[in-house]
Amino acid sequence: MKKIILVSALAFAFLVAYVPISMTQMAKEGSVSGKTTWIVHFKGLPIGEERVQVNYEGYGVSLSDTEEGLLHNASGYVVGSLLSVKGNYENDSGLITFTRPDGDKVFMSYTASGESGKVGRGIIKYVGGTGKFKGLTGSGEFTRYMLQPIKKGVIGASLSVSKSQWKIVEPK
Repeated sequence: MKKIILVSALAFAFLVAYVPISMTQMAKEGSVSGKTTWIVHFKGLPIGEERVQVNYEGYGVSLSDTEEGLLHNASGYVVGSLLSVKGNYENDSGLITFTRPDGDKVFMSYTASGESGKVGRGIIKYVGGTGKFKGLTGSGEFTRYMLQPIKKGVIGASLSVSKSQWKIVEPK
């Protein structure tokens, strides 16, 4: 009988502690700042001596500055391309999918310009998501710092520092 009472008391305590946490709702809008580290695979097509078309895909990990929020502990997948002319590019663009720890996804697009292998700056746009992020919109900016390449010309690494504002628009 004591075991039943003990188990019942523990189960009740668990419910009291867990239900308020699980019932909390995600904010419908906010701002986020943080860093994402990327490992990227490049494929380049030289076009003469001054131009290179670069297509890439990469994998990353995002951490927010506040250690919580929209992209904290999210894994990322990016696909993009750019045309480098004399070591500079004005047309880097692509799409990113971030998968949050709870499995929901956040989708964004981006454009950037900069110096190949060094620093690039650009804008991001939230273009939707899954689960509680369906209807996600917003925008922000980022600075991408290229790190020493893992394998020159084929595998690179970068650190992106970003700030953005987002909002979930309910479907009509």
